[in-house]
Amino acid sequence: MTIREPLNAGVIGWPIGHSISPQFQQAAFNHLGIDARYEAHAVKPEEVRGFFDRLRRGGWLGCNVTIPHKATAAECVDELTPEAQAIGVVNTVIVQGDRLVGHNTDATGFMRALTEDGGFDARGKDAMLLGAGGAAMAVAIGLAGAGVRRLWIANRSVERAQALAELTRAGTGRGGHGTADVQALPLDAGALRAPIAEATLLVNTTSVGMRGGPAPAETPLPPELLGSHLLVYDLVYNPARTPLLEAAARADARTLEGLPMLVYQGAAAFERWTGQPAPADVMLATARRALAERMAAQH
Repeated sequence: MTIREPLNAGVIGWPIGHSISPQFQQAAFNHLGIDARYEAHAVKPEEVRGFFDRLRRGGWLGCNVTIPHKATAAECVDELTPEAQAIGVVNTVIVQGDRLVGHNTDATGFMRALTEDGGFDARGKDAMLLGAGGAAMAVAIGLAGAGVRRLWIANRSVERAQALAELTRAGTGRGGHGTADVQALPLDAGALRAPIAEATLLVNTTSVGMRGGPAPAETPLPPELLGSHLLVYDLVYNPARTPLLEAAARADARTLEGLPMLVYQGAAAFERWTGQPAPADVMLATARRALAERMAAQH
């Protein structure tokens, strides 16, 4: 009698100890009775190509990719989906035979959380985006594709913001819906004051306010710029209530935490690996418990 080993899936990064993806992804496999094992893999930058070669040899559904490997992953796969091409980095790898397909589910996860959890329809709205890294690219592509009227991208390096604005226009233009007016701004109060008064959505993609980050007690912009006209969406998920979200609540703004985006991008990856609808409610509940346990352990 042949005993079949469970299929493998996982997340790679360096470091990777912070990830709660193994908890909520394994919960999804278990809930649906799929014989698969999802684990975190600490992979050094020089080991990424070798890890992907392991995926090609069989026994794998695929993997998630987190910092700092997302750009390298885009170079190592055999094919990129249109979303990954537009965003420019890969966060999900799908194994198809001996070929690896690079995908990006960040924009999908971001927009699902924005619409389902935030109740926000982006069509015709004005939005402010803080930061110009990989997550910001997914957010910008998602918002432009959803039909925002204007999108301001603010970053400490305005040159990086300008580069992201150009990539956003190019990426959405390939899809035939690049109609947003995308502008770059420096991340300072003087430049932000007028546009943020017109925006109805503010999205933070920087690490400011993240537990264990370089500025855990700070906000990425002066709190006095916030107001009740805004939905403030912070992609930082640890802590759940960041200094920015606390300041937004004091200003009577609506708020949206970052954990649903993390779970929904993972759910989109799960569906691409398995061909089955992901149990997003189970995944989100598991992620909340895992995060609460981690925060309790840190005190």
